[in-house]
Amino acid sequence: MMTLKTVYFSEFLQKNGQTLFNSYLFINFAGWTIWQSYVWIKAGTFGDIEISFTVQSLVLTALVILRKPHQTVDTNIFNQIIALIAFCSGAAFIGQPLTDPSMITDISKIIVLIANILGLITLFNLGRSFGILIAFREVKSQGLYGWVRHPMYGTDILLRIGMTTSHFNTFTVSIFIISTGCYVYRALLEERFLSQQPEYREYMQKVKYRFIRGIF
Repeated sequence: MMTLKTVYFSEFLQKNGQTLFNSYLFINFAGWTIWQSYVWIKAGTFGDIEISFTVQSLVLTALVILRKPHQTVDTNIFNQIIALIAFCSGAAFIGQPLTDPSMITDISKIIVLIANILGLITLFNLGRSFGILIAFREVKSQGLYGWVRHPMYGTDILLRIGMTTSHFNTFTVSIFIISTGCYVYRALLEERFLSQQPEYREYMQKVKYRFIRGIF
């Protein structure tokens, strides 16, 4: 039999659970961004790439705390694990050795910079509808979302192409393959979940392609 305290705690979590989770993510993302920026500045390597990473991370961190509560969320644990693997996979590149020759690294920097800029644009396009898990907040169709359905996942894959190029080894190639597979599969899972909403079905009719306009 549930006690009064248990009922109160359950109601509190239902009412404030998203806010508490967002606050936890905000503290972690903000702390990591500040720490990583400090490391780059102290090492004298705070260049264009690092600035773009920092700006994008700060915008993402702000959206985590400012985002709208979801209206519905996918309760399938497997689907959400796929979403989390895709989102967190970039951390696996941290600490990996750089590839030689330097020309490959220069090409990688260009790819990463483009990916970060496009990623920043998608964050502004999403605004308070940004999410990490598979959930419905509202349909966005402006900006890059008017071109393809999943521009953020596309820019994340592009970022991992750049990171794999500059940190080329068996481990990073494996991470890239797993990450890309998870992003593509997540997009399919997300569309299946979101298509329960009439407005998203209408959006899918309007925007035909998922990642690359005219191809996929």
